[in-house]
Amino acid sequence: MSFNADTDLKTERLMKAAPETIWRCWEEPELFKQWFVPPPVEVTEVENDLRPGGRAFNVMKLPDGTLMENDGCFLLAEPHSRLVFTDGCLTGFRPTPEPAFMTADVRLIPKDGGTLYSAAVMHSDAAKKAEHEKMGFHDGWGTTLRQLDELTARL
Repeated sequence: MSFNADTDLKTERLMKAAPETIWRCWEEPELFKQWFVPPPVEVTEVENDLRPGGRAFNVMKLPDGTLMENDGCFLLAEPHSRLVFTDGCLTGFRPTPEPAFMTADVRLIPKDGGTLYSAAVMHSDAAKKAEHEKMGFHDGWGTTLRQLDELTARL
């Protein structure tokens, strides 16, 4: 993936855990619920079918009780090393009725006895990137990666 500063966002964190442990936190719904969103938002449902064409689905419960469904598809799943997912298509690569908001490329790179978790989030244009930044991309994704690091330390 080539990074485009005009349309893409990126975050990284060096984690203490091995890539296999981090992968498990994507794969197991009860673990995924514990790290994927910053409080006070909660994940109430999750279905991550970590394979190309597999469903990438979760429901987030906002503090006011609003439920927000996120349905998408994994485009690439290389166990313990890389996940690429999008909201631009559904299970089996079926197009979504709405235009895509983003595609994320997550890489788990072994480093210094742990894992460099690197996420690049691609948008179709600068306006969508700016919208994602305004939603709190850096703080939100930074918080979730800290939570993931803390969770994997307990596994």
